[in-house]
Amino acid sequence: MRMSLGAPRESRIGVIATLVVICAGLVWLSLQVPQNLCRFAGSFLVCVGALNVFLSPTLGKQSRAWARSMPPFVANFWERSGEKGAQFLYLGVGIVLATVGILLLLKSFPRHG
Repeated sequence: MRMSLGAPRESRIGVIATLVVICAGLVWLSLQVPQNLCRFAGSFLVCVGALNVFLSPTLGKQSRAWARSMPPFVANFWERSGEKGAQFLYLGVGIVLATVGILLLLKSFPRHG
């Protein structure tokens, strides 16, 4: 039995493609963070990621409500993704933020050996 996001296939692909682009951007950005700022940036990203994960249902509903007043391209994206897709996007962004934050925190500790 397959789990569905409650949206057509093309809208799920759009949400996943958006997540991949965000993930790639965050990985590139994390590689640019200087060593002395890794602990601060990592802590910040973990906190923002945790908030995104915990608030993903609320943020998904709000973004769809706000989409009505946005330009047509943005409004169409949120309309195609549906409420479940928007919630999945926020959940995915939260997980990516927290993961990159943890990697930055690990990078901030000195290596022995």
